[in-house]
Amino acid sequence: MSDKQLAHLKNILQRRLKETEELLDQDIDWETQELSTVDNHPADNATELMMQTTELAIEELREEEAEEIQAALQAIEEGTYGKCEVCGKEIEFERLEALPTATTCLEHAE
Repeated sequence: MSDKQLAHLKNILQRRLKETEELLDQDIDWETQELSTVDNHPADNATELMMQTTELAIEELREEEAEEIQAALQAIEEGTYGKCEVCGKEIEFERLEALPTATTCLEHAE
């Protein structure tokens, strides 16, 4: 991989990390609109619970993505970025461009 390609991928990773961290910094509003659940239909409560669960799952995925991006940026600094964890061969630039956090070549991708 050329230095220009590596710089391009590093730029993509830094931009994605910034976007992901901004999304994680947004506050999630867990408050319900009504003070009492007595007059709510059970389906309304279930819908609200489902929405909260979905938001938590999305937040968890964003945290994982941020960790993967940070690991990729660290690998760039250490000079190990773009090498397959399994076989040690260089990961194709096209694969890294599509998935900059990839840690395996296409052959060893699950």
